[in-house]
Amino acid sequence: MRNKLNMFIVPLAVLCIAGAVLVAALVAGFYSWMAFAVSAAAGLLIGVPAGVLITRRIRRDDPNWPDKRPA
Repeated sequence: MRNKLNMFIVPLAVLCIAGAVLVAALVAGFYSWMAFAVSAAAGLLIGVPAGVLITRRIRRDDPNWPDKRPA
């Protein structure tokens, strides 16, 4: 089920993780297209599950979240 919070948190998590991996790769001296490809793959593989888990935790722990909405 798609919701607005999920559609906001998941891309944010993907971009944060991909950006951190890319910065680390560039600082380490890897200046090639592979650095960008690896950071994009890491962002998708780690960021999507992390974003979903963050969304579930926010919805579960929020005391003002309506009970009739699924968590």
